[in-house]
This record gives sequence, C-alpha cells and structure tokens, in this order.
Amino acid sequence: MRTKETRKSLLAAALGPVAALAVGAAAPAPAAAQAVNPCAPAAVAPTNPCAPAAAPANPCAPAAAPAQTAEAPAADLPKGPYDTTTKYPQAVYGNQMPNIVNNYLRATPYIGTGGVIDPTGMPILKSLGFKTIVNLNTADEGATAEEALARQAGLAYVNIAVPTTAPTAGQVAEFAKIAEDPAAYPILVHCESSNRVGALWALYRASTGVPAMIAVEEGRAVGLKTSREGAVREALGLPAL
Repeated sequence: MRTKETRKSLLAAALGPVAALAVGAAAPAPAAAQAVNPCAPAAVAPTNPCAPAAAPANPCAPAAAPAQTAEAPAADLPKGPYDTTTKYPQAVYGNQMPNIVNNYLRATPYIGTGGVIDPTGMPILKSLGFKTIVNLNTADEGATAEEALARQAGLAYVNIAVPTTAPTAGQVAEFAKIAEDPAAYPILVHCESSNRVGALWALYRASTGVPAMIAVEEGRAVGLKTSREGAVREALGLPAL
C-alpha cells in the first residue's frame, strides 16, 4: 500500500511540469525577444508580412464533397409475397400468435389470414410486426370500429367489405394491389370466420395465373368452405360441386 508521503511524491512529480510551464509563462521575456519582429511567428497568428501570399481560389476546381451523414440501411424489401431471399420481417407462425385471431394461418410468408380479431388485440398485432390489416367484414359487422382501433395502434387499415357470397372482380383487384405491395408487409387479412378470406384468396391466386382448381385448394387451406366455394367455382368457370 502506498503511504501518504508516497502519494504526495507522486502528485508532486505529476504536477512538476505543469508548475514549470506556469513559472515560464510568468517570467518576463528578454528585451531582445520583446522587440517587434515582423517576420517572427506570433502567438495568436496575426497577419505575417513575410509569409508567402496565399494562392487565389481556383474557380474551376471541383467543389468539396458534402459531408456524408451515416444512415441506417433500408430494409431489403421482398420482391413479392413468396420471396424469402431477404431478411424482411415475415408474418408470425401460428404457434407464435396469441389467442387474439380466430383460425390464424399464413397464406404466404408475408400474409397472415384469419377470422375475427379480439378488439383488444391491435397493439399486440403491432408488436408482432404486422403493418397492415385488411378487413373483409361490413360496417354492420364492426369494420368501422375496428379501423379506429387499428389506426390507434399504428397499423394501416383497409376495409374491403364483402357482403356477397364471393368477392367481386373489383375487390379482388383491390386486394391484389395490397398483397403485391411489399411496403405493406406483413399483412393480416381477416373476416368473421376466414371463409371470405378463403374465397378472396382463391380468386386472387387465380388472377395471378395459378390454375383454377389449385387456386380453390389454396383457398380451402386458409378457410374457404362449401357455403362460398360454389360462387368461387362459378367465377372461375369450374364445374359446380
């Protein structure tokens, strides 16, 4: 352990150069050094008449590059609803979904599907990474009230009300714009039971060139039931059930 005297000695040694500088600064300068020398370097660098003249500005010289500001790189957007070559956030798997969306499934890595949403669940959906809610219910089924809850939670919201057995061609086209917009991902599309979701999905997939019967089978996988499949098959030119 260092004694008090040792610590004093170390402190004195450390302060020695500082004290010497202070004494030197306080001592009067020799008379010769005090004479004004126009060619001597000044302490505060006034204009030196003996210094070479500064080169004039070159009007043809390229302008200095602006300072670069470091920015976080933008997320690498996927090229479509099935592109998993990027690290863009995907819709959660069913085992990661709390009990707030009935019949929850994933139609694609970026599009979740389901039935009715618990009214208190919007902030949870936001925390799970969803950006857009697409509701196929009508105003009488609570679509207007749900919009307020979704927007309050910071989610984008689209209502494509489907009161008929199957969505119309215009509604399918409206959904296609959302489903194929990576900036909207991840998306959750829902209705009351997921039956309308299955109908919409089958018609949407057929509109992208998927064979009609395969499109119907995809629709069944996310909720299409026989009560709506007849209208879907008719729209696709398929035989009746």
